[in-house]
This record gives sequence, structure tokens and C-alpha cells, in this order.
Amino acid sequence: MADVLKQYKKKSRRRQRRAAAKHQRLDIQGLRMVAVLTVFANHLWGWPTGGFVGVDVFFVISGFLITGNLLRTAETTGKVSFRAFYWNRVRRIVPAATVVLALTYLASLIVFLPFRSHQVGVDALFAFAFMANWRFAFQDTDYFNAGDAVSPLQHYWSLSIEEQFYFVWPALIFLISVIVIRKAWSHTRRMAIAGVVMGCVVAASLTYAIVQTATAPAWAYFDTLTRIWELGAGALLAIAAGLLARIPAAAKPILSWGGLVVIAASMYLLSDGSAGFPAPWALLPVLGAALVIAAGVGGEPKNAFLRNPLSGYVGDISYSLYLVHWPVIVLLASIFPPSAAYTVAAVFVSFGLACASYHLVENPLRRADWASLRSKGWWRPSAATQYGAAVAATCLVIGLAAFTFRPVEHHAPVALPAAVIATTQDGTGVPEPAPDSFGPAGKALAADIATALQATDWPALNPSMEDVIGGREAAPDVVPCGTVNPPDCSWGAGPLMVVVGDSVGLSYVGPLREVARSMGMRLHTEAMPGCTFIDDLIANDDQTLQDACPARKQRAIDYITANKPQVVVIANSYTPKHLVGSDGTISPNGWSESMAKIVARFPGTKILFLSPPPADVNIGDCYGTRGRTPADCVSYVDNQWLGMARAERDLATKVNGVWVDSRPWFCSQGACPPFAGSTPTKHDDVHMSPEYGVKIAPAMVETFATTGVA
Repeated sequence: MADVLKQYKKKSRRRQRRAAAKHQRLDIQGLRMVAVLTVFANHLWGWPTGGFVGVDVFFVISGFLITGNLLRTAETTGKVSFRAFYWNRVRRIVPAATVVLALTYLASLIVFLPFRSHQVGVDALFAFAFMANWRFAFQDTDYFNAGDAVSPLQHYWSLSIEEQFYFVWPALIFLISVIVIRKAWSHTRRMAIAGVVMGCVVAASLTYAIVQTATAPAWAYFDTLTRIWELGAGALLAIAAGLLARIPAAAKPILSWGGLVVIAASMYLLSDGSAGFPAPWALLPVLGAALVIAAGVGGEPKNAFLRNPLSGYVGDISYSLYLVHWPVIVLLASIFPPSAAYTVAAVFVSFGLACASYHLVENPLRRADWASLRSKGWWRPSAATQYGAAVAATCLVIGLAAFTFRPVEHHAPVALPAAVIATTQDGTGVPEPAPDSFGPAGKALAADIATALQATDWPALNPSMEDVIGGREAAPDVVPCGTVNPPDCSWGAGPLMVVVGDSVGLSYVGPLREVARSMGMRLHTEAMPGCTFIDDLIANDDQTLQDACPARKQRAIDYITANKPQVVVIANSYTPKHLVGSDGTISPNGWSESMAKIVARFPGTKILFLSPPPADVNIGDCYGTRGRTPADCVSYVDNQWLGMARAERDLATKVNGVWVDSRPWFCSQGACPPFAGSTPTKHDDVHMSPEYGVKIAPAMVETFATTGVA
């Protein structure tokens, strides 16, 4: 009798779990809809701000579903079939992901030049092997790659983390099942053991994530170990499904809607510049997703937003939509100017391809019965598939129609008299030096710039634009000088000139060596990438550089104080991130005040403020796209540059220093070409190429000769 009762209870629990799973599907599909639309909307209107919220929700959903499946299999069969589990994962994940990888690479061959399409091909190989997160982690932790073009496969990092997690978690479930069977323990004890194991994993991963986020946030974003706790949170929900099913029906709608509110709030409260992400602030979207999932276990929470046919269908295609949306956005942005037509095309092409992928690739191969195919012949589409194909075709037609209405990009040469001459926000402007004040070298350079602005085709460049984009922004022997523990970097003999600043300062060292030599001076650099030379600390994605910055600035001040140089050259980027401890962008007045404080720490020294190259177009994005002419890749001096320039110029007057305008070396009447003569001007969007530094050195010598610093 006891055995019969035990079997009855066991079957009863199974029926309850099956019923809970049936109720749960509608909530999960609706939550998937929320996640994918969150990612899509945020990627479409500004990468990557807020997009990670949807990814966090996906992690929780995935952890919940896969763990629930593993636990049910373990209890039913007494073991975990690794072969069946991984084969099901392959059928679920690989076909659609592989098709998107292949099509994205083929599209990149059409849209991009070979050097950039080759990068996409390498990204595809890493993504296919579920190692994309590590590739992007290594790229993003290298400061010198900060200006690289965005990969159309960058979103595969989250898929890689999921699959890496599922290489380990089934084995732990299997070990737990073996122990439970040998000990003849109950279902309750099985769940308790699984909960303790996953609880320890979640606690360890979250702790590690908090530490990594504080020390290396760019790395933490892609690190598998910093993301496991989010998948683990979903796993804990699956383990606790029996308890969650007892939640009173009256509380379920509150939890469900409350979870959606938390997810929505996290989109506004968090951004890519938020300190403490991915930990601890990813707790917000994870908590929101957990509340929605918990509310749906064992009963219907009556949430019409999640439980309707449209939400269910978008949830069904969410995986395919996630795969296709980012390549569509990146590739279309390469051939579309920003416009309403671009937005319409991106939305409809993404949904069209997602529908096609779901009905023609994802679903058929996931549910394929190979024995049936052999006996009955090739797959016959269902009515739902035929309707889906019609929807896909309609969306693609609308997207292609939007493409035909895109704004026409004019590829005519830049007309210098009509060039945009930017002004500061208050309209006062910062006038450029008059051309008649240039020396022979300056006039020759200005002529090359003017000629380049009229170019309709790319000339033969030396070095090639591909080599410049893929290289460094400083001369090879100068790069080690910008490390955390640099060697002594001095050149020449005579009175001392010291260079301080961030990566812009380091990139100027090459031509400044020629300036110092011509003036009979010795040049020494204390510039370090990521270390803006102002009194306040500027936020940096690489926490190692940020942590090292105060000591490096103090080292520079100590060197200046001890060696009493004849002139200190300060060169920083005019596009700094926010101050540490603040989400706001530093204003020109704040920049001037902070600069004044650090300059006051070495009084009596002649200060020369050297303005950076104007930052606008990323040459990697522009030149790497087929069909782009030199006119398409012209940068313009913007208000950000002018506002910071004016603040620095006024400060130079107050401290009896000199402000040097860099625009004549890069621009003419506010327009800055991507090359001058046969030399590429820029490495990315901010830094000049080392070879261009050699080209402008004679003009810099003439400019410095008029400053009175020698």
C-alpha cells in the first residue's frame, strides 16, 4: 500500500509540473517578446544603451527552461542523457544561428571592403564555435582598439555564454541524480541539493561579477563567469517551481505586472555608462524577469500584455529576431544615411527575415523527424508556415520599398566656400588661423588638404588605409611609453619639453620629436592612453588604466617639478567620458576648472595647450563600406570640439600660456578630409595616423616657432 501511495504521489507531482509547464508557456513567450523588443529597440536607436536589459531577461528565461527540462528528465529516467540533451540543443540553436552567420558574411562581402569583411568572417568563426564573447572581450579590453568598427555579429556574445554554461550544468544535474538514486533520497531532497549547488554557483558568480565590474567593466561585460549568476537565477526558479506554484492566485497579477515595471524601469535607470554594470545593477532586470516567471508557475496571472496572440507570436520568433536584427541594423547603417526610411527598412527587414528563419529554418529543423523524412519524402509546409512565409515576404517588400525612398547621398566634392563652419553653442565660435599666416610648409599642407576635399575617388595611399585602420595611433617606439609602467622616453638634448595627456598626447609625440629637434630641445613624454591630464579622474572602460591614472599624473607632476622643463605640452582628447562618480558629461567650464587645478600644481612653467584633431567620422566604418567616396568620409569640426577649445584657449590666456589650434593641420574651413596628399589622416575617429604625424611635422615646426616657447 505504501508503495502504491508513493507511486501515486510521484505521478501526481508529474501531472502538476506538466500543468505548470502548460500555463508557463504563454508567460514565457510574452516575456521573450519583451526581451527581444527591448534589445531591438535599443540597438536600433543607439547601440548599446539599454540593450543589455533584454539580454539579462533572456538569460533568466534560458536558465529556467533548460534547468526545468533537465530536472524533469532526471526524475523521469533517473539520469541525464547528454547525447539527447546536446543533440536537442544543436537542433534548437545551431541551424538558424549558422544560416545567419553565413548570410551575414556573404552580405559583408557585398557591403564592406575585403579587409573589413575578413574581420566579419573571423567573428563568424568564433561565433560558430560559441566563443564570440571571449573574442569581443579581448578586443574591448585593448584601449587601442577603442575606435574599431562595430561587428555585425557582436550580439552572438550572449549566445556563446549560454552554450558555455550548458556544457557544465547538465553534468552537475547528472551527479546530483546519481547521488539521489544511490541514496534513495526523495524528490524534495533532490531539489534541495540542486538548489544548494546552484545557490553556491550564483553567489560565487555574482561576487566575482561585482569584483570584475569594479576592476575591469569592459571585460566583465563579456566574461562568462560574470554572467553565470543570471542563468543561475533562472535555474533556481526552476528548482523552486513546486514552491512557486503555491503562490496565491491573487498575488500572481501583482508579481507579473510588477516584474514588467521593474524591467521597464531598468531600461531608463541603466545605460552603457552606468557604473556597477553588469553587477550589481543587472539585478534589476534579472529581478523583473524572475517576478514574471514566478507569477506564471502553476497558474495564469491574467496578464493580457503577455498573454495575447501577437505577444505569443513575437515570442515564438524571438530567437530568430535576435539573430537577424543586429546584422540588419549594422549593414543597413553602412549604406543608409540616418532617416525615417532607414528605421522603417531596419524594422521590416528584421521582422521579415525573422519570420522566414523561424518558419523555414528554425522550426522545421528543430522538429525534423529524419525517419519520417526518409519514408514520406521532403518536408511539407503547414498552413502556419505558409502564413508565416507570406508575412515574411510582405515585411521584406515593405523594407525594400523603404530602401528606395532613402535620402540620396551626394558624392560631389566638398565645396569649400559652402563648407560647414561650426560654432559653439552660444554662437561665438573659435576662428581658424588665417591662411596667409602659414609658413611654406603650412601652405603646402593646406593645399594638399584643399585638393583632398575636392577628390571624387580614392587615390593610391601610402600606407594603405587598411594598414592605418588596422595599426596603432602612435609610432611603434612611442607605444611602450604609454603603458602603466613605461620606460624612460626621452629624445634629443638641450632645454626640456615635456608632453603630458592621454592617447592624443601620445599620438602627438612622433611629430613633437621633430618640433623639439628643430628648436634644439629635448623631448620627454609622460602621456598615457586613458589618462586625461586634468585634476579630476575621467571614467575609462579599462579599470586598470583608470586605477593607474592618478599615480601616472602624479609621476608626471613630480617629473616636471624636479626637472623644471622650459615648456609643458598638454594634449588631451576633447571627447572625454563622464567624471568618475558622475553620469554627466564634463562641460567646457568644468574642463577648464579641472585643468586649472592640475596646472597650478607646477607653477612657473610655460604651458602649451595642444588641441587634438577634430573627432567626427570613424574612418574604419566609413572607408570599410563599399561605394564610399572621399567626400563621404569628410569630418567636420563640431560644437563639442569648439566648446572645449574655447575653454582651453581662455585658460591659456589666464595662466600666461599658449593654446595651439590644430585645425590647420587637418581641416580647411571646418572640413577635414580622410587623407592629404597620399597619406591617410586618421586611424579611427579620434587619433591621427602615425604617418600623418610625420607629414604635418614641418607645419607644426612653423607653428611652434611663432609661440615663443623656445
